[in-house]
Amino acid sequence: MSSHLLDPSWLARLERLQLASRRAASGGQAGLRRAKQLGSSMEFADYRAYVPGDDLRQLDWNAYARSGKLFLKKYLDETQLHVKVYIDCSTSMSHGQSGKSERAVQLAAALGYLSLCHLDFVSVYAFDRQLLSSVRSLQGKGQAPRLLSFLSELKPGGSGDLNQALRSPGAVTGKGGISILLSDFLFESGYEQGLAFLQAAKQDVILVQILSEEERNPGYQGELRLLDSETRQAKEVSVTGAMMEQYRKSVQEYQEQLAAFAYGRGIAFLSVEAEQQIESIVFQVFRRAGIIR
Repeated sequence: MSSHLLDPSWLARLERLQLASRRAASGGQAGLRRAKQLGSSMEFADYRAYVPGDDLRQLDWNAYARSGKLFLKKYLDETQLHVKVYIDCSTSMSHGQSGKSERAVQLAAALGYLSLCHLDFVSVYAFDRQLLSSVRSLQGKGQAPRLLSFLSELKPGGSGDLNQALRSPGAVTGKGGISILLSDFLFESGYEQGLAFLQAAKQDVILVQILSEEERNPGYQGELRLLDSETRQAKEVSVTGAMMEQYRKSVQEYQEQLAAFAYGRGIAFLSVEAEQQIESIVFQVFRRAGIIR
């Protein structure tokens, strides 16, 4: 288990959570998500360690007699979900000392792991202006090392274009489910067409915008030469206090526009700070937003 992606001390807490989907599972292959119809299987699937607060009736006392440790049985009595995580690997995600790319990868690891623990299918796609690489249809906690290995190899680079990337061959495939986009959403070409394409593929879409303090509240002043991290175009500017105030207002307006577009289409949206601790984002911000439960 890659310790820099998932802290082993809170894996058990992750295992108790699951993604909240408005597109409720309604049949198909067996998993660990409650189905709407009756008649689901009671076939044994896996064990997980007991965590205080779990239902004691689900304890496997035979396993306790053998090992002296408390385990709960997990059954295939519910249906699986297809979870797809899209990670923005464009150059802007590595801008400055923000840690945006690192946060995106850590969030993908956490969301992917808790989904694997519920026997959901998990696919992860890395993109900039096109689909760069992917790992697909992982299922079961035993696939966690493969997931983390893939994520640990990702590096940002290249200009970003969400609309074009989601049109890449193989970028949007398979059954309906949840599609989570982890990005700063700083795309010159916009995002509207790509998100509409995802929704047309019967996806519950979740947008997680990751911005750094330097982007939200830069401390620039004086005569500067600014360089676009993706296009490499330079511009000489004289930065004043009034200009910085207008910049901060523009950032806020852009976030409000992105949120309004998302909410208008029934898409979940939240913005997180790259500097915030990963554990706080997962267990507090995501839970308050209703992304996980």
